[in-house]
Amino acid sequence: MAPPQRFEPPQPTGGEEKAGRSKRWLLVAGGAAVVVVALIIGAVAMLTGADNSPEGQVKAVIGEYTEALQAGDLENLRASTCGPLHDFYQGISAEQFNGVHQLSTEQGSIPVVASVDAVRITGETALAEATVYTTAEPGERTVRTFDLQRTDAGWKVCDPAEAP
Repeated sequence: MAPPQRFEPPQPTGGEEKAGRSKRWLLVAGGAAVVVVALIIGAVAMLTGADNSPEGQVKAVIGEYTEALQAGDLENLRASTCGPLHDFYQGISAEQFNGVHQLSTEQGSIPVVASVDAVRITGETALAEATVYTTAEPGERTVRTFDLQRTDAGWKVCDPAEAP
């Protein structure tokens, strides 16, 4: 019979220590990247959607309305309007609206809001002054007034004649 053999535990080489350090470095770098992304998301939310003041809500509704115009989203136009403007969107068929939207898009005549410069709220109504342009003439900026009314569902873009 052969006597039992003794095996010594392997001695760590420099490569194993380096691999452990590399893994730690990757974990630290990954954690830092997650923190940076979270900070960026937080900053964007604060700049764009965190303003829940009445003025911020009016600006958001104007943005939703003009985005729906750009996208040709008839359902959102119906949801974001009131008065005769709402009646117009309710009364037009989807096919008719698509034709008008396509022509307006081709002509570049759909307004784009560059900025909402002033908001004045009086009771349940609001007037907002915005700088707008069209894609046909992006260098020609004009001022447009949006009339809004507060409803049970929130602020809506209306025709001036319907604002009380």
